[in-house]
Amino acid sequence: MSEHPSCLPVWCYDTLREHWECPATLRRIYGVLVVVFIGSACAIVLNAWGLLPEPYARAVPRSPFDAIRMAFSLILVVEVLELIFTVADSVSKAMGKQLEIMALLLLRESFTDISLLNAGASLDQDPLLLVQIGVTAVSGLLLFAFRGIFRRLHTPYGHSNIRGYVCAKKYISLFLLLTFVLGGAYDLGRMAVTGEKTVFFHIFYTVLIFTDILLVLAGQYYMPSFQATFRNSGYAVSTLLMRMSMGAQHLTGALLCVLAGLYLLGLAWTISRFADKCPEDAERQRRQR
Repeated sequence: MSEHPSCLPVWCYDTLREHWECPATLRRIYGVLVVVFIGSACAIVLNAWGLLPEPYARAVPRSPFDAIRMAFSLILVVEVLELIFTVADSVSKAMGKQLEIMALLLLRESFTDISLLNAGASLDQDPLLLVQIGVTAVSGLLLFAFRGIFRRLHTPYGHSNIRGYVCAKKYISLFLLLTFVLGGAYDLGRMAVTGEKTVFFHIFYTVLIFTDILLVLAGQYYMPSFQATFRNSGYAVSTLLMRMSMGAQHLTGALLCVLAGLYLLGLAWTISRFADKCPEDAERQRRQR
């Protein structure tokens, strides 16, 4: 791992992030999201009226709620990109961003369930659907609250070679960015060929679990410490629970997300309450004894 911030990969990261965080770039991105949302909504309405020719009619859904789902999916893509760049700033901030992503995913699933009612489902015939909508929506709200609590409980954790550690995290961010591009291209190609639903977030979160372990090893490389290892390994456990929620049924997935958030809060509280905030100071005090 290079400790020189002038190396090419780090320069690429800094350049990409500078362009990404440019206000003009963000305005263009969200302008595109608005256009896509309006365009998809119009296409869905035309398809519902039977005005779209084949084969477009087969590819375009008929429920207007699908336009909302698409809008949420595009917002989530932007959130994932922000998560990738946040990793180099702080692993803890990246975990807070993961809570944001999962909260939006749960709200998106709530709209999916509501669309079933629009498609003809009856609460009298399937009362569990109302419970499913409520649990998913409330779970998203809880994750939003967990995000705020986690920020307050978070304890900064210093590294003796902070420049080298940040450089290593920029390498990892570039790896995640490459995964984002390749995973997105694979998912779009698969959907175009088979017509199946997206699995992009499943792919990305699977890679994110291994990335968390890589961050554990990077932290140990620059500052061997049980506290740092336990904290970053705990983050990996929370990420794993979030990933498991994506392959589960709605109710189980929502509960797994809440469990991941609670575990993250418990980890943050434990570290702030019992662990040394500055391992170097603790080591210095130990030597003085």
